[in-house]
Amino acid sequence: MSTVADYWDELVTTALLGTDRREPPVAPVGGLGDLAADAALPTASQQLLQQVAATVAVRRAGLLPAAPVALPAPPEPDQRPPTPAAASATWRRVVEDWGVLEDEWVLAVLRQQWRLSPDLVPALLARHRSDGTRHARVRLAAGPLADWMIDWSPRLACVSKQRVVPELLAELPELPITPDLVSLLAAPADRVVSVLCDGLATGRLAVGLRPILVNLVARVQPVVLPALAEHLRRLTTTTSNSLGLAYSLADLAQLRHQMLTELEPA
Repeated sequence: MSTVADYWDELVTTALLGTDRREPPVAPVGGLGDLAADAALPTASQQLLQQVAATVAVRRAGLLPAAPVALPAPPEPDQRPPTPAAASATWRRVVEDWGVLEDEWVLAVLRQQWRLSPDLVPALLARHRSDGTRHARVRLAAGPLADWMIDWSPRLACVSKQRVVPELLAELPELPITPDLVSLLAAPADRVVSVLCDGLATGRLAVGLRPILVNLVARVQPVVLPALAEHLRRLTTTTSNSLGLAYSLADLAQLRHQMLTELEPA
């Protein structure tokens, strides 16, 4: 047996066949042979394992070190503070439970002069790579780190051919709301609470209106949210279906209030 490589092939063949069918090969002259002679083990399987371990060490010792890999240059500095851990956790809940709030979450990050926490950047870039406006908004919120990540992982780049209108980057997209409820968007808390709670209690706002009511709660004035969540949770004089909708809307109002509060300047 002329080389360690040949010996390794024989060891592998013996291991595959089993030492009950084939004896371990004779170790080549040198360190492997000396080890086999000086530390003879009682069984063929033990001898095989000993020689496998020794040969692995010899093969590794014979490898030349790889050429040093140049480290990538870091992204340009961004002086904005990263989004707090609580806000990052809330984003994960938003996209899982109430995706209708995500646009406002990203816009709040921009408006309050945060930058996206680095752990969120690849997730948000990948999530919106097919939407030119949302992807551009994420890049603004992530700062130089976004372009740095896209350079090193092109799959995070935007694939949409949609033309990005700069004026739309700072605007919340409109959501469908029926004309009879549109006035609530700018109404004070007592008016919003009265219409929604009374409507759910009397059945005037049926479960079939759920998408419209979700859009409404996602767009009412933020100052309305705490009172709205509280009164919706206290609502009991209604059908079980409407009660479930009330609790769902209360959860949406509370989560929206939480996400906006977490992103207020420190």
